[in-house]
Amino acid sequence: MSDNTKKKKQFRLPHMYLVIAILMLFVSLLTYVVPAGSYTRGDNGAVDPDSFTYTDSSPVGILSFFTSIHKGFVDSASIIATVLLVTGCIEILNATGTFSAGIQRMIRGVKGKNIVVVILFYTIFTAMGVIGYLDGLYPFYAIVISIFMSLGYDRMVGTAIIMLSTAVGFTSGLVNPYTTGISQTLVGLPMYSGLGFRCIGLVVFYVIGLFFLVRYARQIEKDPAKSIMGANFREEQVAPLKMQEGLEFNAKRIITLVAFVASIVLTVIGALNWGWGMPEIAALYFPVVILAVILFKMNPNEACGHFIKGMQNVVGTTLVIGLSRSVSVLLSSGNIIDTFIHAMSSMLGDTNRIVTLLVIYLFVTLFNFFVASGSGKAMMMMPIMRPLGEILGINQQVMVLAYQYGDGLTNTFWPTSSVAQLSLCGMDYGKWIKFAWKVYLCLIAAAFVLIVIADKIGYGPF
Repeated sequence: MSDNTKKKKQFRLPHMYLVIAILMLFVSLLTYVVPAGSYTRGDNGAVDPDSFTYTDSSPVGILSFFTSIHKGFVDSASIIATVLLVTGCIEILNATGTFSAGIQRMIRGVKGKNIVVVILFYTIFTAMGVIGYLDGLYPFYAIVISIFMSLGYDRMVGTAIIMLSTAVGFTSGLVNPYTTGISQTLVGLPMYSGLGFRCIGLVVFYVIGLFFLVRYARQIEKDPAKSIMGANFREEQVAPLKMQEGLEFNAKRIITLVAFVASIVLTVIGALNWGWGMPEIAALYFPVVILAVILFKMNPNEACGHFIKGMQNVVGTTLVIGLSRSVSVLLSSGNIIDTFIHAMSSMLGDTNRIVTLLVIYLFVTLFNFFVASGSGKAMMMMPIMRPLGEILGINQQVMVLAYQYGDGLTNTFWPTSSVAQLSLCGMDYGKWIKFAWKVYLCLIAAAFVLIVIADKIGYGPF
């Protein structure tokens, strides 16, 4: 059998847009089968759990099916705008060499202490994940992989640093606007409230990921034959790029980096104390960009080009957000959301509390296989999870925690979301799973324990 024939027979997951389109079609068909129903809601959107009644059926027609796409994008406009604008700003800052120069300066400072470099990069990428950076870190992947190859490690060490740290940081959701921020806004909680408990979750996830990472790095330091990439990885592997020599971490880059970090801190303070939301978060990056353009005497046309390039890199992500929202639009127009909530609450009402939380958590985790976009999935699921939590007597903060943990961890595990990242690392998915499955099993189990503890101590609603 030829290689071409083999390739044709290989199973390929459908494109993300097709997955969402199938979900839209499935939901539309459900409106013809599932009885319409509704709960009475108060002025603040809270559900009266005893008010459910069945209503006249309103199935989705052909025109409504296609207009839901437009409505989904309109409803998601604020989120889409934030993602585009922030990513465009980040690309301009990246073009100044500030991030790369800072990384090189750090490496020189810890020369000869390889395991320290491993821990430092893991910590830095975890911190970036904490503030919601995932796709925005893509430009750094080749640099990180090349750094750790130059230090004598295999490609897996660099890949694990990237994948585990972003999973840990992004999942913890301390100040993640794409999951925690959106979810808390949708359920009526102050953005980034409940920070203390999520800090505990971050520490737990961080330690688990670091344990497996350091153990593997030390293992191949002592015996290269234990490398998942093969015993001869040092001779066979080729770094994706060479670090640019002589990139000075000068005063301009220091000022730019300090301003960038300050803007991040200010967004957190503003969200917690002044009720800032997506517009303010996006706005704060522009003064930093303007400062960088002035300091580096960047041609305005060139800066605009980088800005557009950055936005182009996440157009696919914003489309997923809008299309995902279309699923919620269809559910709402068919008046079947409350019917599902009523059925699920009836099913879980007499169930053991821990089992109820497990079902909710596993449902989000498994659903992440099909829709990886954290913000898009939040727009789709939180309108269902909010009233479900109200009916079952589960704090909204706990529901948000179950959502962000179920969404975040498997972003770098399920093939539908991790293959693109792994391709940037030059890593085969099979080898990645061979390394990662134990780590993620521990992380997923730890996340559920944290959800149960949060429920037991009455975490929220703040």
